[in-house]
Amino acid sequence: MKSLLNYPALYQAYQSAGGFFGARVKAIADYLELRSGMRVIDIGCGPGYILRYLPLGIDYVGFDIDQAYIDHATRAFGHLGDFHCRFFDADAAREFGGADVVMMNGVLHHISDQELGGTLANVRDVLKSDGVLFTLDGCYREGQSRIAKWLLDNDRGEFVRDRDGYDHVLSRTFENVDLAIRDDYSRVPYTFIIGISRKQLRSQSMR
Repeated sequence: MKSLLNYPALYQAYQSAGGFFGARVKAIADYLELRSGMRVIDIGCGPGYILRYLPLGIDYVGFDIDQAYIDHATRAFGHLGDFHCRFFDADAAREFGGADVVMMNGVLHHISDQELGGTLANVRDVLKSDGVLFTLDGCYREGQSRIAKWLLDNDRGEFVRDRDGYDHVLSRTFENVDLAIRDDYSRVPYTFIIGISRKQLRSQSMR
């Protein structure tokens, strides 16, 4: 099953059938305020289908290390954004600086704590002073359904964390980290954690 998800069309079909892609759309609508003219960097953009649900006129830049995904995204959505098959490293942060939002949908749980330190430092560098890092991942929690836990145990990502784990990796780089756990986003039982991380402290937290 995991190997089939390497194909862009099958990956998108799986994400849509289970409601996982829909969860991304809902979470973005609930926790981000995107407007035309904003620069949005999407790390781990996959085949690019999220562009169907983002405002027209945003300056969208997608990164992924899977060439098949980037080729598909460029063919289908190249008129709406730019796509790059490369790691988001320090050079990319310098090249694409001034981002209002960086999105990492389903990415953190694929990266170890040690490696995330460098990646998140690059994300911090690419963001404007008031910019936002938006993250969405699967999350372990007490009392979650057996189906949700089984899906997380069998995820392609090897670093699925609980709330404290995600808070730990994000708070090492960002002064303000708000986390929200949602069990109501997908058709199948699943636990998501949404993170909004900022350089600057804010007094109002997410619900």
